[in-house]
Amino acid sequence: MNTLKKNLVELQQLAKERTVKTQSIEYDLETLVKKVNRKTIKLDPEYQRNHRWNAETSSKLIESLILNIPVPLVYLSQDVDVDDEADDLARYSVIDGQQRLTAIFNFMTNELVLEGMEVLKPLNGSRYKDLPPFLIRRLEERTIKCLRIDSTLDPQVKYDIFERLNSGSVKLEAQELRNAIYRGPFNKLIKDLAKHEDFRVLNQINMDNPDESKKVQKMEDVELVLRFFALQNNNYKNLKKGFKLFLSESMEEFNKLSEDEIQGLRDKFLKTMKVIRENFGDQAFAKYRFENEEFIKMSKFNAAVFDALAIAIVDSLDLDSPVFSKLNKVSFQELFKKEKFFDTVSGSVNDREKVSTRIDTVKELLK
Repeated sequence: MNTLKKNLVELQQLAKERTVKTQSIEYDLETLVKKVNRKTIKLDPEYQRNHRWNAETSSKLIESLILNIPVPLVYLSQDVDVDDEADDLARYSVIDGQQRLTAIFNFMTNELVLEGMEVLKPLNGSRYKDLPPFLIRRLEERTIKCLRIDSTLDPQVKYDIFERLNSGSVKLEAQELRNAIYRGPFNKLIKDLAKHEDFRVLNQINMDNPDESKKVQKMEDVELVLRFFALQNNNYKNLKKGFKLFLSESMEEFNKLSEDEIQGLRDKFLKTMKVIRENFGDQAFAKYRFENEEFIKMSKFNAAVFDALAIAIVDSLDLDSPVFSKLNKVSFQELFKKEKFFDTVSGSVNDREKVSTRIDTVKELLK
């Protein structure tokens, strides 16, 4: 208690600084869509997840709105004060409610075709423009409650709110949450690199429709790029805590790098993926099982195989003029005959010993 009294002033100041100032407001859907269209409301701030709702989920929200069923509160961050002269900047960004607002915007701009409606089945197959006038009026006048967070709020608190909101709703995937919390140049880098052609092909992501991939929607592809940088340069030997924490701490540290260092990482990743694709093919990270004297492909992409091959190559070779002696597509595949190696890419693959063993095993082939 004495300690608490001594720290009372500090506690009061901290509580004052971290107190969230909010304002409740209701927008009708017509107004919300106009604000999004004018980019007054930014639907995809850097810390938000990708849009993950499919057409059926989005349609069910529209059905709820038409039937006047209550929907959850939308949290908006006021990034620019309404009196500031900043017409080229979004005044609000969405902290929580991006999926809902995107679904509403897509429908009311005729991008979404309704499907899977359970109560209003006759509307299945319809766009917004196809609705009868009375339903258009009903939707335009339907309101959604929003909680607007003050623009003077400490930026970090905004992300604290995002993290806490996430704990009470549909959980973000690990990399989606890192994207929300560890903002910076490295975060931008790995999101950009995840879109590169060589990596997407090796990751078995359809180049024609990448946004339909669950890996892309959940940012699993971005996490793989982070995984590459976190483990390279023999850093996998420093994996002591849980793998999720290891990746998060690595991301925080990489965000502190200079512009030149970030560029160096970019070059290293792109060269590595190019070397692998050219020498091992588009399914370089496939997993095999050796059975009855033949290799059976278990998957076209495996994250543990990705670790083993990519880290061994980036740590051991001159990427500008790589020399493959014993290591080639055939000899690498031969590793799957060995029970010890196969075990390292199966089961709990993020175990420290398994990570080290599989990477070191491939490195041995490079000597």
